[in-house]
Amino acid sequence: MKHALLALTLSGSVVMSALSGCVTTAAIVKKQDVKLPLLIGAVAADLIVTSIAASQIQDYSYGGSLATGLAITAVDVAVGCVLGGCSSLRL
Repeated sequence: MKHALLALTLSGSVVMSALSGCVTTAAIVKKQDVKLPLLIGAVAADLIVTSIAASQIQDYSYGGSLATGLAITAVDVAVGCVLGGCSSLRL
C-alpha cells in the first residue's frame, strides 16, 4: 500500500509540474505576442491548478495550498516574463 501511495504522489507531482507552467508556455508558444487577456488567464489558471494540486497531493491547509500556488505562480510569471511573455505590460 505504501508503494502505491508513493507512486501516486510522484505521478501527481509530475502532473502538477506539467500543468503549472501556463505563463511560461504562453511565452514560448506566442513569443512576444502574448496579449494581456491571455496573460491574465494564464496566471489565473496557474494559480488555480497549483493550489488545487497542492491541497490534494500534500494535504495542506487552505492557506498552505494557496501559499504554494502563489509561490509556484510567481516563479512561473518570472520565467515567462524573462522569455518575453510580459511584453503586453510594456515593462
